[in-house]
Amino acid sequence: MKVLKKTGNYLRNKALRRLSISILLVIIFVLGVVSEIPFSLIYIDIGRYEGVRALFLLVILIFAWLFYRGYSGYRRGYEGEKTVTKILTSTLGDEYSLINDVNIHDGYGNVDHVVLGPNGVFVIETKNFVGRIVCDGDEWSSQHSGKFNRLVHYDLGSPSRQVKRNAVRVKRIIESIGAFNSSEIWVEGILVFANKRVDLRINNPTVPVLRASELPKFLTSRKAIKGFSAEELKLIGREILRRNNR
Repeated sequence: MKVLKKTGNYLRNKALRRLSISILLVIIFVLGVVSEIPFSLIYIDIGRYEGVRALFLLVILIFAWLFYRGYSGYRRGYEGEKTVTKILTSTLGDEYSLINDVNIHDGYGNVDHVVLGPNGVFVIETKNFVGRIVCDGDEWSSQHSGKFNRLVHYDLGSPSRQVKRNAVRVKRIIESIGAFNSSEIWVEGILVFANKRVDLRINNPTVPVLRASELPKFLTSRKAIKGFSAEELKLIGREILRRNNR
């Protein structure tokens, strides 16, 4: 498989930024705690305002946890994208091309992967969730056991709507080339779960939902309304990369 653009640092940078903020907040928290200890080098006696200091330190600790949680999520996302890239590049032939981490600069964030093949164009959204994930149409949630073994649902937004929107964004780029009939361009959005420890409960999905290991066979078995020649795929790839580099 030809890789036209490697996995970028979009998610990695976001993860490192949140980790740095989390570490800074922990340092501030520790300094605040030490400042309460008599005879410490940075002891500060603020008298009746000790309660305010304690509240401030509690808020700092909460924000440190939130930023660390954000770091963990972005790090998992980055690892998931690398997993999908490795599977694709090790299984698909050179008639397929891969563009990772596409930034279209229209305010809707990055597209994880675009696969260009003789049988179509595919936009892939990668998720690296663990645990039970439930889908009902375009509604998504994670389930965890709460008190008294009752299932607690956490809203995940709508990854399926996200990948459908990304497919439309990529289709518009292809349409802008002017070399293709719009009715013949079909860009398929696919939602892929990279973590082996995910438990998928999928009902009435509006896009294909796959595990990473199922992706190569799915891609090679699809039949497009119109196939693409090698030259057409090069043209599409160049335009996507041009938009990404703006």
